[in-house]
Amino acid sequence: MYPSTLPAEADPSTMNGSVAEPPDFQAVTAAAAAAARALSLEQDEWSVGECGFLEPEVQRTMRSGSAAEDITQYPMHGWVDVTKEFHDACAELQPGELAQDMLFGLFEAMSAIEIMDPKMDVGMGFDKQDLPPPSFEAAIATGAIKLDDLTPSELIGIYDALFSCLVSWLEGNSMDQVLFTCLYLHAPAQIKDKALRVFCTAVRNLIVVIKNIIAVAAVNEEEDFQLYGNSALLAAEKAQPASVYSSLKDVEDELIRKCKKLTSTEDWMAVVHRLRFMRHLFQVIYHVEQMASNDTVDDKVDIYKILLVASEMLPGIRNTLDRGTQPEKGSEAPNPMGFSPRIHDRSQPPAFPRSIKIRDRPASYQFLEEMISRFKYACKVTKYKDYYSALNFFIEYSKKSGQCILSRSVLQSLFSANMRMAHGKLPMKQFLRHSVQIFNSPPVLNAKHPVAADPKVQQHLENFFRYCFNMNTFTQFIRICGFNRARQRDKLARLIENFDTIQVDAARLDSMMNQLANERAMEGNEPMATALKHSTHFSTWVLYNCFRAMLIFLMSGFELELYAVHEFLYIYWYPYEFLIGFLVSALTRTENILLAQEEYAEHQSKIQSGGGGAAKNRKAAKPKKNKKTQRPYRAEIVFYHAVLSLCGGMYKAMGALTKDGRVRLPLSKFDNEEIRYNRRFLPFATLTSPPPVSYAEFKNIREHMMRPSVEDLYTYAAKHFDQARNVLESIQNPDQEMLDLLQIARTNFVVMNVLARGHQKEVKRQPEFDFSKHSYFPIIKLK
Repeated sequence: MYPSTLPAEADPSTMNGSVAEPPDFQAVTAAAAAAARALSLEQDEWSVGECGFLEPEVQRTMRSGSAAEDITQYPMHGWVDVTKEFHDACAELQPGELAQDMLFGLFEAMSAIEIMDPKMDVGMGFDKQDLPPPSFEAAIATGAIKLDDLTPSELIGIYDALFSCLVSWLEGNSMDQVLFTCLYLHAPAQIKDKALRVFCTAVRNLIVVIKNIIAVAAVNEEEDFQLYGNSALLAAEKAQPASVYSSLKDVEDELIRKCKKLTSTEDWMAVVHRLRFMRHLFQVIYHVEQMASNDTVDDKVDIYKILLVASEMLPGIRNTLDRGTQPEKGSEAPNPMGFSPRIHDRSQPPAFPRSIKIRDRPASYQFLEEMISRFKYACKVTKYKDYYSALNFFIEYSKKSGQCILSRSVLQSLFSANMRMAHGKLPMKQFLRHSVQIFNSPPVLNAKHPVAADPKVQQHLENFFRYCFNMNTFTQFIRICGFNRARQRDKLARLIENFDTIQVDAARLDSMMNQLANERAMEGNEPMATALKHSTHFSTWVLYNCFRAMLIFLMSGFELELYAVHEFLYIYWYPYEFLIGFLVSALTRTENILLAQEEYAEHQSKIQSGGGGAAKNRKAAKPKKNKKTQRPYRAEIVFYHAVLSLCGGMYKAMGALTKDGRVRLPLSKFDNEEIRYNRRFLPFATLTSPPPVSYAEFKNIREHMMRPSVEDLYTYAAKHFDQARNVLESIQNPDQEMLDLLQIARTNFVVMNVLARGHQKEVKRQPEFDFSKHSYFPIIKLK
């Protein structure tokens, strides 16, 4: 008969992606089809019952009969046995090969379900002698679980196992296959032991709260988190998260009073510590959910204090892990009592991953400790009141905490749950307006400046910021930083395209300001004309954020290992020749604007304060020494100079290695560099500024760079690395990233000098590019 699955020789789980269409297979298939047609011709007529085409009324009549109820009877259809022809055809296939059909290719094969494969067929995990996994009611009837009078050891074992299941769920596993394997979670109200009942109720409510936070933050993808599970189990008992805190507190107090009457209290205090930790953890996560709709700074301060208490309890909990019941060796259950690992296997869709390993207890508590540290770090976002500093914080947080979906979602909720209100109280349009004012302080945004009272100016500003908010580009940039690192790159590619329209609008606004300056100058209003003249505040702000998105997009390809070694040359070339220079130029222009405004303000204050001679003498006698000028971006400019030198060093190094024959290049008939180049820089093609650079322009620049000898190119690369080293060494109080970049610059400087002197000149082996120190810049190692 037609088989329901692929043969063992064509196992999709072991396929290497090759597709084979041997001529013999086609011939055997055609023979099987011809045999089927011949068989159908020999039988002149199929009965209506055999074909299965019956009137609905006749079908109902037959189904009501005893014969129709016998499921062991073979279906009455016109089947043709092609088993022999099928096996003959499969004999032509080698392991890993797949017979391609018009309706069954590699894509369908990878998503197909193979019957009798233990990795895909849930039924293969059972033997015929195995009993079905017990439900909550069946476990009670058989005495497999206890509902009352649990010992401290049993409580500790169940608590630790539930924390392990919670961590496994946050890592992306199915809720049904980890959390709801605990039978106690199916009906906590029936548990008579108060300590266990309250803890299980807290876990069920915690599931609901975490799902709400992640759903509202909307920075999860299917590989991050299984948002939906067995909702029927969650709906069986109505969630009441507001009462969980008090219930946990009551149980703690009862157990503490009980401990005062006992001589040995270590085991019961271990139970109390776990209940207290759950209470603090639940309180924090519940507060975060509530802040999505009602956000105040005091709540965030309280959250930080609660997190400090929770983090102090974890070392003591880890020291008492051995006091609880431990998982049985060889068992999939995280605890001997109360868990049925395969209870939901039959209720899951076939596409679910079948093999799930729940985290062990020490690793689970380590995860919880790191998660609490990330929560504490996320609370610092309340200090950043403008877009520039908030974006920097989100980018840094993404690098340090990118793997935990709950941590990323909590940060989004603390900053802005719906991206319409910043910090829960400032409309996003006002937040962007305030951010521009802090970034480069346009006079038109200063309420005390006379130009701010001009209704025409205010109308242009209102239109611009409304457009920025409606385009959702800036808010989406912050939200993208909440996704996992792989998804960020995909979403940044679409975000960069949106910057072009905002660039045009910002340039139009600056042009209008300059036009108004000329009009005010003709009217004789010199102060207002001076404030509006040469305005590039808004376009500079937009361009700076666009350049940052472009740089993150381009360099993230190294972190995700998307680039081949022979592509490194033009990937490092673009930031070196264009992108980082544009960033430095935008920040330098911003500093110059701030300095000019500061000098103008001083000049105006001197004119206004110029009165009697005594005042003049008094001011002349007290000159301002060590005056601090506004250079808020000096540290970032210096850092970008170091990155510029590193990109230049890698660009020249890749050129020298390629010319020296040390980089393996793909065969020309299998590769088209122009197509590669255009795809790598495709998101930049729609931008007006910076203008796109064609492949022909790149080739001309590369040919000019490759003209010197190999030794000279190695020397040029060494000079760039030396410049980067000097810049990084000049930075005071460097962070860990700068120290890592300094080590990379020093090492690569030595390697380039060694190669420039002819080391291993006869050996043309490709060096190793080690990205372990930094995601964007490798250490070049000679083999």
